[in-house]
Amino acid sequence: MTQCPDQIRSKYNWARQPTLAQPALFGDAAQDCGLIGDSPAIPRVLRTVNKLADDVSPVLITGESGVGKELVARAVHQRSQLASRVFLPVDSASLVGSLMESELFGHTKGAFTGAVENKQGLARAADGGTLFLDEIGELPIEVQAKLLRLLQEGEVRPIGAVKPVRVQVRILAATNRDLTDEVASGRFREDLLFRLKVISIKIPPLRERREDIPRLTRFFLDRNSLKQLSLSSAAYKAFLEYDWPGNVRELENVVRSLVALSSRPVIELADLPSPLPSFAQSLGDRDAEPSEILPLAEVERRHILRAVEITKGDMRAAALMLGISRTTLYRKLNAYRNGDGKKEKNIRRDSDGQGRLFGQVGRPFNPVPRPFGGWNTNDSRSGSTADL
Repeated sequence: MTQCPDQIRSKYNWARQPTLAQPALFGDAAQDCGLIGDSPAIPRVLRTVNKLADDVSPVLITGESGVGKELVARAVHQRSQLASRVFLPVDSASLVGSLMESELFGHTKGAFTGAVENKQGLARAADGGTLFLDEIGELPIEVQAKLLRLLQEGEVRPIGAVKPVRVQVRILAATNRDLTDEVASGRFREDLLFRLKVISIKIPPLRERREDIPRLTRFFLDRNSLKQLSLSSAAYKAFLEYDWPGNVRELENVVRSLVALSSRPVIELADLPSPLPSFAQSLGDRDAEPSEILPLAEVERRHILRAVEITKGDMRAAALMLGISRTTLYRKLNAYRNGDGKKEKNIRRDSDGQGRLFGQVGRPFNPVPRPFGGWNTNDSRSGSTADL
C-alpha cells in the first residue's frame, strides 16, 4: 500500500513529542559524538547529522570496515528527538541463518520446533527508538522482504502469528558493500535499497583523510595510557604514510598495543608492530636512488620538499621531521622558490603564527591542523620527536 506524505508524517508523530531530549551538537562535535579528526570529511558528516535533528527517516551509512559507521549511527540517534529512547545495534552478519527472521521479527509459541515461548524480536524490542542494522548487506533476500514491510507499513508479523504487530521504530543501516552492485547481482532488493537510502552518509577511509591521524593517535594514546607517551619522528612519518587498511579500528589497536608494551616515553620505529616497520623500510627504499649520484644540494632540496609534501604544507611538522628550525626551513624554501626564476615569495606565517605553505593567491596549500599536545623536541636519543 502506497502512503501519501500526510500518512507518513502522522505515522511518525510519536517521534516529535516535546518532552524528548534534543541535545545540541557542540562546537567540539567530534569529541561529544566520538568522531575525532580535522579533515574536511568530519565536519561534512557532522553537518549532515545536524540536519537530521528533526527527522526520523531511514539513514544508510556506507564505508569500509573500521571507519566508524556505528559512531555515526549513534551520533544520528543522539542528535534526534529519539535521543532518550533505546538505541539497539544489531550485527546482521552474526545472526544465524534459519533463526535470523525470528531474531529480528519474533515468533509465537509453537511456531517451530524449539519455540517454547513467545519472542518479540529485536525490531519490537527497539519500539519507540532506533534500530541500527550493521552490515545490512548480509541479510538474505527473504528477510529483506520483511524489513521492507517494516519500513513501508510500520508493522511486522512474527513467525507463526496471524496478525501483524505495529512497530514504531527508526531504521539506521550500515554496510561496507556497494549495495548497487549487490542489487545488480540479485543479492539485495532494489526497492529496499531505495527505502533505506532516503539519507545516505559516506565515511571515507583513513588513507583518504590522513589529517585525522595525529588527533586520533593522540586521543587513543591519552585514553589508553596514564603516562605521557610520544612518537619519534620516524614513527610519526610511518603513521602518516601507512594506508591503514583496517582504518580507525586498526589505528586504535596499534596504539593500544604500543601502550601495553612500551617501557619508554618515546615510541621508536622499532617498537611499532608489524607491518609498520617493514612498511617504513619500504618507504626508505622507495626514496633511495642508488643508481644516480646527485649533488648534495639537490639531495637536500628533494628531502625538504618531500617533508613538506608529507606534512601537507604544515611548516611546523616539516621542520620537526627534518630536525631544523622553521626559520631555516622558510629560508631554504624561499631560496628554492627564487631559484626557479620567480620573485614572488610564497612562504609566510598565517594569522595564528603557525607556519604554512601558501600558494600565489595567498591561500594555504592543503594545510594540516597542528596535532594535539604540540611538539616535543627534547628527545636526545633519537633527534626530533612528534609529541603524539
